[in-house]
Amino acid sequence: MHLRIAGMTIAFSSTDASVVPRVGDPTARFVVPNGGPADLDIAIERAAVMPERSGMPLFDSGAVWAMYDDGGRLRIDCTSDVFGPEAYKVAYFDRDFTAGRVLLRADVFDGAVDPLEYPLDEVIVANLLARGRGVELHACGVIDGQGGGRLFVGQSGAGKTTTARLWIDAEEVEIVSDDRVIVREIGGEWRMFGTPWHGEAELSSPASAPLAGVYLLRQAPATKLVDVVPAEAAARLFACTFPLFHDGRALAYTLDCLERLIAAVPVKVLEFTPDRSAVEAVR
Repeated sequence: MHLRIAGMTIAFSSTDASVVPRVGDPTARFVVPNGGPADLDIAIERAAVMPERSGMPLFDSGAVWAMYDDGGRLRIDCTSDVFGPEAYKVAYFDRDFTAGRVLLRADVFDGAVDPLEYPLDEVIVANLLARGRGVELHACGVIDGQGGGRLFVGQSGAGKTTTARLWIDAEEVEIVSDDRVIVREIGGEWRMFGTPWHGEAELSSPASAPLAGVYLLRQAPATKLVDVVPAEAAARLFACTFPLFHDGRALAYTLDCLERLIAAVPVKVLEFTPDRSAVEAVR
């Protein structure tokens, strides 16, 4: 099985006949025909006993996953109270995230399995992006009637899903996600890409578009576009990223990526009330 998210291809395979890779909606929209080189190849196996951990901890989410330095590779343990204290899924990756191996606890998994089930899906994509490919943002992505990408950025409660619904009501548009959008510079052009991860409106699409504008959402009594200095724009955008705090080089790349984005694409604050005026101001 091959998935393509934001132009990055992740290939899954298994020599175990009892393991069949599968994904549900909306990730199924990102499945592509086999063929061509993958950015990341992952082998899937079932294991009766999970291997003992070795190496120092790098990051602990405090809930569902933790990453460890395992010598020449990285180890990710996925845990859940439902399956007891032992990890129900263990993944190993080389440090460039070009090859991986996912071990599934045999007493938990049987038959068709989702290799990208949360939280591993988001961890993988965050690491692929941080290695020089782009940045993921808490944002709503709208492809307008002229094919331009409009990116509305904000943390939870800022109005991303509301913005998506306003545009849907106003004109024929495509929403690539109402919660998480990936931005990449490809061939000198900044583009936004949809992801499988959506907000409460459950809107997502594998589509992409040239990025015409970035809008930092701020709910207000009246709607207007406000200029923002680059430093503030960078700070507000960074607050809406998914940074790898344990990786200094990844953090430096993310900051550089945002700086280049701000220099190339218009960034405004969109102060708005939840009505058609928010769409008209952007138009």
